Amino acid sequence: MSFAATLIRACLLCGLLMSAACADKAASRQSVKIVVGFEAGGAMDTLARAFATRLSAQLQRPVYVENRVGAGGAIAANYVAKSRPDGNTLLLASPAEIFINPVYTRSRESGEVAGMVPVAKVSSAPIVLATRGDSAIHQLSDIAVAAQKNARGLSFASSGIGSLQHLVGESLGEALRVELLHVPYGGAASATASLMGKQVDLLFAGLAPIASHVQCQKMHALGIASAHRSKRFPDIPTFQEKGLQGVSFEYWQGVFLPKGASSELALYLSTEINKVIKDTGFVEQLENSGFEVAYKDHKQFEPFLQAEDQSYRSFFRKIGLLY
Repeated sequence: MSFAATLIRACLLCGLLMSAACADKAASRQSVKIVVGFEAGGAMDTLARAFATRLSAQLQRPVYVENRVGAGGAIAANYVAKSRPDGNTLLLASPAEIFINPVYTRSRESGEVAGMVPVAKVSSAPIVLATRGDSAIHQLSDIAVAAQKNARGLSFASSGIGSLQHLVGESLGEALRVELLHVPYGGAASATASLMGKQVDLLFAGLAPIASHVQCQKMHALGIASAHRSKRFPDIPTFQEKGLQGVSFEYWQGVFLPKGASSELALYLSTEINKVIKDTGFVEQLENSGFEVAYKDHKQFEPFLQAEDQSYRSFFRKIGLLY
């Protein structure tokens, strides 16, 4: 091969390497999108926006929240599952999007969601059962009495069909042997508005969107569907403490990458998220919003999700939704 031909090939190779390096650099400057399956103002959205601000500072890249509302979070989950697995699209999800919604909706796309790559568990929060401050229902035992007196029965609002709030509502009705009419909404904000507007009798929601209403007594919290009491509102009893079994679920929040993302990318993001979690300002912000830090890294999150999967499958078999 002549010297001229060798020089030309070397120049071409150098050009390709420089183009690849520029492409990688451009990719590293791209915005990161955190997708949430529920409307603005709800628990997941509140967490996502606080998290996005801190993650942006940590990654030195723009991070923003995109709400893809509908189908109890399934629209958002399916969208992220099929996105490019380059780390620029993340899903902030709860048990609803990963385990509950696919069973309720029988979605053909649930296989795509199941293939998403877990990055880290970030936090957890209690699911609260609330009534209006002027309601005649002051405690759990009042629900059965009120249902008997009301010809149309009692209704409850949730963040959508297949949401954890929906599941808790159905479970509570079964435990109390009371038929409760489910009224689904696109998120906690509109569900909360429906309770305050006297369109429904009860509300199941994360603590974040209703904390201010509880604090000023516009709402009364009857109980929480968690194993332990809330740090922010320690006076609210758990359903277990009130003698109700089978109505305790962890409302956790975690970050997921699209299907096909590498474990190296998941580990990198998990490490960066851990740095955010160690920020005392962020922890205080979470706790003030009704969340508690419950961090698990990529390697810890995977077995946690496997255990959750088995737990939900067992529950759904018990109530006849899985066979």
